[in-house]
Amino acid sequence: MIELQIINKILQDKSNAILLNNNIGEEYFITYKDEIKFINSHLQKYGTIPDMETFLAKFNDFDVIEVGESEKYLVETIQEQYMYHKMVPFVHQLAELVTEDSTKAVEFLMSQTDNIKKLSAQYREGYDIIKNSHDRREEFKFRNEADGLLGITTGIEELDKITHGWMKEDLIIILGRTNEGKTWVLLFFLVAAWMAGVPVLLYSGEMSETLVGFRFDTLYGKFANDALMSGKDNLGNGKTVKDYYDYLNNISTTDVPFIVITPKDLGGRRLDIPKLHQLIEQYNPGIVGIDQISLMDDYRREKGDPKRVQYGNISEDLFLTSEKYGIPILAPVQANREARKDKKSKDEAPEVEHISESDAIAHNATRVISIRNVDVTMKFAIKKNRYGQNNKELLMIWDINEGIVKPFLSVGTDEEGAVEEVEQLEGEDLF
Repeated sequence: MIELQIINKILQDKSNAILLNNNIGEEYFITYKDEIKFINSHLQKYGTIPDMETFLAKFNDFDVIEVGESEKYLVETIQEQYMYHKMVPFVHQLAELVTEDSTKAVEFLMSQTDNIKKLSAQYREGYDIIKNSHDRREEFKFRNEADGLLGITTGIEELDKITHGWMKEDLIIILGRTNEGKTWVLLFFLVAAWMAGVPVLLYSGEMSETLVGFRFDTLYGKFANDALMSGKDNLGNGKTVKDYYDYLNNISTTDVPFIVITPKDLGGRRLDIPKLHQLIEQYNPGIVGIDQISLMDDYRREKGDPKRVQYGNISEDLFLTSEKYGIPILAPVQANREARKDKKSKDEAPEVEHISESDAIAHNATRVISIRNVDVTMKFAIKKNRYGQNNKELLMIWDINEGIVKPFLSVGTDEEGAVEEVEQLEGEDLF
């Protein structure tokens, strides 16, 4: 059944990424060996996964089913099936030798030790990038058609061009000084993902789900945040209480979830990595926000461990979590006192070395986006970017009480076709 599910997923997604990303070869398919060989042969020859009609013309008795299971379940189940299939002959042979000659049985067991280790470690031989060059055709085709956006949109076109979007196996650190808007930036990115149809999971270590909801309503619905917080009749931009109630009724029918978890939901305890894994498996989000690392518990902590070690452990585990589940994780962190005292950097976004308590956080991150809020502008400075350009800056108009976020500079071309930036104080809000 598991082989049938995976083949249906490949055909329906028109992608064999589930195989490539998890080192699953043709040898894993026992019942559907001919079917997976046909798919791989078609991909190698024509550069695409065969469509369902082409496949069914070849295998007319194939069962087409809808696959609702997660990729994690499919991968783990076929790996378990493969290990069982490989171990059964070994166990039978060992049992026969034990009854005949125990010395030979021990020798056989010792000779198979390396093979058993390889199975338990889901080992594969080195990958030949020459022989398997056709595998890159599909990956390039996807990147070519994506027009630069390879992951989840940031909500800012200019930032998407620099980052290519939030990727799988992505730990994004949002670095800022106290009261500079780190949580607002985190929520902006999460709302942008939600608007793109991506289910969201947010751990809010301090703010209640109601306050998070009000901020969501400001960013998405454009209701003034101070008016929501104080219960005013005038909700900004000519919006009334009736407008707000109508808006709430409308979004309640939306199918894409935005789950907020607070310590109250965890029995009064802070989030740790094992609990985060449970939540991811429960809600199956496409992106995760952590507000913030300092409000998590380090389940690996030993007595006497300083915060520096704890934050390093947590950030390392967050990256491994992103890698395990194939989803981006975003987390704000605090800039240290040096960033506040440094006169040269007073009007600049903090540097990587300004991360409070632990430089391991920057080491474990795939991206570090430093922010600086001055009046009605927000500077985004890309200090680390594993998947794109480094040391780039963007300046945004940032009136967060009204939920207004838009580029301060527009990108265009001059008469000779060269790229230029033009001041843009007027224009459409990003949402």
